[in-house]
Amino acid sequence: MNPLVVIGAVTALGAAVRGNWSPCGESLQAQIHPLGESSRGNRWGVTVGAFGIASMIAGALIAGSFGALGSLFVDAIDTTTALTIGAVVAIVAGALDLSPLKPWTPERQVNENWIGRYRGWVYGAAFGVQLGLGFAVFVMSWGYYAMLIISFLTGSAAAGALIGAIFGLGRGILLYTSRWITTPERLARFHSRSAKLKRPVF
Repeated sequence: MNPLVVIGAVTALGAAVRGNWSPCGESLQAQIHPLGESSRGNRWGVTVGAFGIASMIAGALIAGSFGALGSLFVDAIDTTTALTIGAVVAIVAGALDLSPLKPWTPERQVNENWIGRYRGWVYGAAFGVQLGLGFAVFVMSWGYYAMLIISFLTGSAAAGALIGAIFGLGRGILLYTSRWITTPERLARFHSRSAKLKRPVF
């Protein structure tokens, strides 16, 4: 596999995982789990499945677009140079995430009022699209912007789409792990563990 795509995929996954602790991500974790979905007459698997598919498609579209745009420009850059730039961008993004300097972000969350108003697969897919696009809600990692730059550097819509799909998949990691939350006690333990994991991530 193209080393630049590997760098982009790792960067995308890191940015996505970090994004799970955004205000938006934490709100979804508090509500989209088997206990909550069953109380609303929905199936957790359907809601989360719709979220995952939509977030991967949205991520693939945004990063794939950058890859397609890059195909118009990166022919003038040799492979080694593109790889070097991509690696530097990823390292700088990682360093910035460890610094007090926060990335530019819209101050926006998904509309939680949709939960309970619409069917689970509807709000699951709608939330997935917004989180998969990244810029539609809180951006918690410089890695998101690095992912787009690296997608551009690949000069390939397909390579960019792959990187973006990995980002979209990662946006729901904590939602996928909530499968065992079927009682209020388990929900409390889940959030306690999530809070402990937040410390090393941030």
